Amino acid sequence: MAATPADKLKLFRIRRAPKGGRKAAPGPDIEGKILDAAEFVFGHFGFRGATTALIAKKASIAKPHIYYYFEDKEDLYRAVLERAMNMWARDIDSLDMTSDVETILVRYIHRKIDFSRDHPHLSRIYANEIISGAQFIGSFIEKVSTPLLLDKVKTLDHWAATGAIRPISAVDLFFCIWAMTQAYADFSSQMIIMKRKRQLEEADYDAAKATIVQLVLSGLGLQGYDRSADRAPPAKRSNIKRGT
Repeated sequence: MAATPADKLKLFRIRRAPKGGRKAAPGPDIEGKILDAAEFVFGHFGFRGATTALIAKKASIAKPHIYYYFEDKEDLYRAVLERAMNMWARDIDSLDMTSDVETILVRYIHRKIDFSRDHPHLSRIYANEIISGAQFIGSFIEKVSTPLLLDKVKTLDHWAATGAIRPISAVDLFFCIWAMTQAYADFSSQMIIMKRKRQLEEADYDAAKATIVQLVLSGLGLQGYDRSADRAPPAKRSNIKRGT
């Protein structure tokens, strides 16, 4: 029996095989602390700017503890990328394509905004890796992400063929959804400055969900969705001064 995209997700790894096996753990939950710290440091400084010393300091551990779990900085970077890619893949693999069109798309858009809110550093690491040529994750994208995406694209193409949605390039629809939702992680600093805030708030993410849902559903010609359930609270008047 041929492996499904979900099976490939379970089998494929970004990290290299360890030489001689992993060393004994120095204590409980240390690996998770290292990965969380690495996510923050790589997200802020990129692969070249990050150091294991900075990661150890962020994790509040001794630097040698990193090498109980990871061979070097590249191995740790691969582990963080693996975390990001597996979360991305699970999100798209979990889409229940047997539900109605509106529900599927709304849930996916909400999930992607929630990811940007909860894991902004992972989103930036992924974006920087793609911009740099996808050296570490190219094989994952080819062997795992692409089959998962094309599996969902088939359903969207079927909906378009049967008139359930307007004809559209389904692949590009997913690209647009990713670009719109990931912007709330990758470009949050710009948004904070232009909205004159210290940080994005829950209302900002709610407004993003409602806006992106409206754009996508309207573009697909879907009119049956009850948008009141996902409408963000009325936005306050912007503090941005209008030009004269």
